[in-house]
Amino acid sequence: MKTGLYLFYHDLRLEDNQTLRRLSSQVDRLILAYCPLHTLTVPSRAIYNAREQGPARTVFIEQTLHHLSQALAPYHHSLCCIDNLKTLDELVGVHDITHLGVGHQHGWDERMAIAHIKERYNAIELIQDHDHTLFTLAQLPGPVDELPSTFSQFRKAIESELSADEPLAAPTQLAPSVPVRQNLYVQGDASTSVLTPWFAQSAAQALENYFATDAPSRYKETRNALQGQHFSTALSPWLANGALSARLMLSKLRNYEAQHGANESTYWIYFELLWREYFQWLAIKQGKQLYYFAGANSAKPQTSFYAQRYQAWCQGNTPYALVNALMHELNTTGWMSNRGRQIVASCFVNELNLDWRYGAAYFERMLIDYDSASNYGNWQYIAGVGADPRGGRHFNLAKQQQQFDPDGEFISRWQGEASQSDIDYQDYTGWPQQGVTHE
Repeated sequence: MKTGLYLFYHDLRLEDNQTLRRLSSQVDRLILAYCPLHTLTVPSRAIYNAREQGPARTVFIEQTLHHLSQALAPYHHSLCCIDNLKTLDELVGVHDITHLGVGHQHGWDERMAIAHIKERYNAIELIQDHDHTLFTLAQLPGPVDELPSTFSQFRKAIESELSADEPLAAPTQLAPSVPVRQNLYVQGDASTSVLTPWFAQSAAQALENYFATDAPSRYKETRNALQGQHFSTALSPWLANGALSARLMLSKLRNYEAQHGANESTYWIYFELLWREYFQWLAIKQGKQLYYFAGANSAKPQTSFYAQRYQAWCQGNTPYALVNALMHELNTTGWMSNRGRQIVASCFVNELNLDWRYGAAYFERMLIDYDSASNYGNWQYIAGVGADPRGGRHFNLAKQQQQFDPDGEFISRWQGEASQSDIDYQDYTGWPQQGVTHE
């Protein structure tokens, strides 16, 4: 009797899930579990307190698991949860697991967790596929360790040589389920009211609703806005947790172009998917260096850590009204526009002279679309230690406010009025500085 255990993590879906299909076809019975892989190892970024999830991110994951559980019901399968090695050991031992399926991962902690699983259960057959990216490792133009150092080089190689495979449909059947008593997934009582209405829907609904509009044909014109209806695809949260595959999103985009015509805006959606793709493979190339202060470079940024400045930024209590408004939006909703993220990250590194890793870790806690590769890759980019030949980005905050919030509507909505307090009323140890008052 062959018994399989499938670990969902960044692939919370049945569609376009080759790893699940392969596992199910090779076993006589099957257990399905949600397993945050980073909980199986000692986190590499514990010092930054990145694992304490914000309320919106917690609720969004909970909601997605609920949708996955609903999708599994017609297959007569339920979902259990594994968040420590003891529970995993029990399932493997009690049910005599012979095959284990888990998608290929791109984050360092997750890859180390899989390496640990391989070593711990070396008699179990491990089944993996590339379900989080547009392309598989074998399809790339060259080895990962020879990945181009800039996105432009990568994009040109991809566009000249590759086209993504069509996404797989959901399986018609799965191997029979195994009754599992412990840690069955039960929807929590966390209210989805912390999520905006758009993010309270399922991945399938969001995909259909976005491409039912003409927004894809205007994407390049609106993508830098801070707010508005369909100014962004706003599909990144489901891409991040895998409820939506990149290949399915691209397929939907191609269908839209076939019906409504392709233009520069629809191409730019693909362009952004390629940026995401590049960051995924770059994370594998860099490994643990993705989280290093100097990134993959030899020169470290001229920044440090100041507790008061960091807290002011996190709380949206800086001298910069637009930054404050954006941070208030993030803390309330778990979401921020792409332009907003660049603005607050630039402020963090350049105006506040803070170690970029602390900002990246705060985003990891709060963003409902947190993705290790994209998050840390983008922060490296701003800090000048990543895939940017220009050596970092410094945004003029006054100019950004004038360009993207000229009437102060966004600042007013998110109560971003500039703080009148001295941002350095404490020294780097947290002690009050002499001659500086704080109200």
